[in-house]
Amino acid sequence: MKIFILFFVLLLCFDTFAYVPDVKDFKCTKQSLEYTYDINSAYYSKWNFEYMNNGLVFECKNNSILRTCTADMSIETAKNLYGYAGACVTDNNGETDCFVSIVPKYSPKPIIDSDFKPSTKGSPTILKGYYLVIGVTFYTIIPDTRVQFVERISDKSFDPLNLLIEYQGGCGPRTFVWPNGFKYSFNHSSPKIDNISIGTSSMISLGSNFCNNSDSVEIYLDGVQIDKSNMKSIDHEQFEINYIQEYSKSIIVNIVSGGLESNKFKLDYKPTPIKINSVPRLKGGSITIFGDRLSSQLNNSTIIVKFGQFDCKNVISSKNEIVCNLGSVPNVEKVKLIDLQVNISINGIFNENNLLFSFDTPIISDFILPQGEVKLVGDCFGSSQITQVYIDDVLQSNITININERETTLSFKPIHPIKKSKLFLLVNGTKSNTIEIDSSFYVKSVPSFPSVNGQIVNFTLFNINPNNYNKIPIMNFQDNSSIEAIDYKNSNEYSTHTYSFAIPKGCGRIDIAISIGDQLTRTENFYELPIISSCSIVSNQMIKCIGNFTNYLNLFKNGKIKIQFSNMIIIDNIPKNPVIFKSDSFSFPMKPEYSSSDISLIVCDETSQSLKVDITPLIKFVNQSPVFNSTGGELLINGENFNENTIDNTSVYCFLNKQVYNCSFVNNTSISCSIKLEGPFDQICKIKFNGKEEKYNVSISYYPPLVLNSTMISNSSIGGIITIFGNEFYNQIDLITVGKSKCLNSTFINSTSISCFVEPLDFNIIQSEKQKQQYVNITINGKRGGNNLIIYSGNSNKIDENNKSNKNTIDDKQANNEIKNESIKIKRNYILFIILFSTIVII
Repeated sequence: MKIFILFFVLLLCFDTFAYVPDVKDFKCTKQSLEYTYDINSAYYSKWNFEYMNNGLVFECKNNSILRTCTADMSIETAKNLYGYAGACVTDNNGETDCFVSIVPKYSPKPIIDSDFKPSTKGSPTILKGYYLVIGVTFYTIIPDTRVQFVERISDKSFDPLNLLIEYQGGCGPRTFVWPNGFKYSFNHSSPKIDNISIGTSSMISLGSNFCNNSDSVEIYLDGVQIDKSNMKSIDHEQFEINYIQEYSKSIIVNIVSGGLESNKFKLDYKPTPIKINSVPRLKGGSITIFGDRLSSQLNNSTIIVKFGQFDCKNVISSKNEIVCNLGSVPNVEKVKLIDLQVNISINGIFNENNLLFSFDTPIISDFILPQGEVKLVGDCFGSSQITQVYIDDVLQSNITININERETTLSFKPIHPIKKSKLFLLVNGTKSNTIEIDSSFYVKSVPSFPSVNGQIVNFTLFNINPNNYNKIPIMNFQDNSSIEAIDYKNSNEYSTHTYSFAIPKGCGRIDIAISIGDQLTRTENFYELPIISSCSIVSNQMIKCIGNFTNYLNLFKNGKIKIQFSNMIIIDNIPKNPVIFKSDSFSFPMKPEYSSSDISLIVCDETSQSLKVDITPLIKFVNQSPVFNSTGGELLINGENFNENTIDNTSVYCFLNKQVYNCSFVNNTSISCSIKLEGPFDQICKIKFNGKEEKYNVSISYYPPLVLNSTMISNSSIGGIITIFGNEFYNQIDLITVGKSKCLNSTFINSTSISCFVEPLDFNIIQSEKQKQQYVNITINGKRGGNNLIIYSGNSNKIDENNKSNKNTIDDKQANNEIKNESIKIKRNYILFIILFSTIVII
């Protein structure tokens, strides 16, 4: 090794005086190195490398001007091109000097095989290619950052084609520079987000190649760049940003680091239910779920709530609360009813936490002391017959328990004041949670239901401690507001004393805490609720309810009042047909899904007394013997509580032609059935109303023929064809008479015209008799109709007086032609008779 170093020292010394080749051009490929010189110039004939036996020999070819020298290249050869390098230079006379260094600018330009993409954090990274370390022992990143090789050149594992570099990291585009001036620009690996965790007020992203300089980083949420002030921290493998999302939604997170964009990471802010109540299995009821991100910002959101296999319907959600209705579950075997997984989906985003729901679990969530009673608030309190109250583990057997229908409140009046005791319930053998209670200090109020406009209410305080006699009671509300009492001065008894409080405007239920000195009790008051007097369906398909609602107009405008009807909550959200709320009534649009049921008003979550509303469609009158004209008619059904849905199942079936005729809605009291059925045969029909057949039949008959006018004939002795005009004519003609004569060969033209031949009279009517009217009678299908008309006229070209009176014209030519044709028929029959008679005589 020392000899070799000495060799290169001498090489450097002599190189100063050596002859330098004049390279015209050179080409570097993976297959060869090719140098071109002037024919008279010295040239490289061989390169020597520290770890290469026999060196790299150039084969030269000449022409009259240039010399081209080529060294073949292979992978094995290229693997040895590293370490200290020297050159043998041969001049034009064939003399060779092997103590010459390779001029840096003529050293081969590196060929990079694949993109060099180190991590921003830095790590040993492979740079692949040819001619990477000729005359190089380290790399320089512009301007002056030194990058070392991981392995020493002297190591046997050193591979100059797969060079392992000790990269120290960085951000953004960078450039390597070689001694021969070759530059290679690279950037780092693209950032990648692997996972994001959600904190209370931030999100933390884990991944790689994020850089550690916020100036080189841009972070985007749903395509919008966040302000850099919201970057809490940034490092190569983690960044944290300030971000709060109160709604359930998906957002797209990506980062641009050093000009390189990461993958787009979909982050779901999922609903997080934390607390849930219980309901009785056989009754069902309202479920309230508390938690985070329990609603969406989208207007038309799809929210699905399930507990195991059971759907919770009519979902109403806010950011921290979901309210829905869980139906009852009948007595079924092998159905799991406890520890059911709570599943919430908001626009396809599901919760992941393991909140569980169970039916029939008694839960005491609170207690108050209204009017001297103990009132427990919670769920699944059972019934007064089976539920037991325990105070300090002693069963309270002598108290009267009242439990509401939904089993959410339980109240009783204690026999003795309860002082700092523990209370729990036993419902069907299931024990509730235990609470601490003290009922020794309580209040009663008059009136119990103050006006929504505010009112003075008197509260009597019981069992006031002597040290609080001279204190002023204070009433505190949930919004942290408070009012002081006014001494009612009803007595000199201070242990039980009455005070007045000015209850402010409000609605629904109010929680109240009343304190005097060091004593405090919690109670409740309910504002007065409206009373509905009556309801019915009125015009325009509206349900209208009557009552005194003057005090509640502003509450309705502010969205504090909802209508509960047909097991639905009716909200003012129907375009062009909203709920109308007035001082003396309210009305709302009738809908197909409504049925007869109780109606009530929900005022600030408190429900008024309900009223039974009967909206069952009912037929009151149908003409069971209608008379139609020749083309049919309308059958009108009169009744009450008709709605658009009623007509879907209402029709008329006629037996003779076996046809069904649909009916149409007219208004809330009328339905019309259009029956396009031609006469003259009477029909028996059946009404199908609201999906059910009525017990009676409808007998449809048709009007008799109506004769209005006719054409005239001039010669009564030979008769003639007339055309009779009118209505209700049919093809089933029984008989036509004109005066005492028959009108033969009747022909049905249409429903308003019939023609026939009037029989000739045995005598000719004198002119004065012709102007007299003849009674024209038509019998069709057994029904008769007629009229007195002038039939005979002295001038057949004149317009008949009957026609003048009805302002109709007759085609005289047609009438004359018909008369001529009839005369021809008579003459032809006469001739045939003579011929036939002669033949008989001859025989």
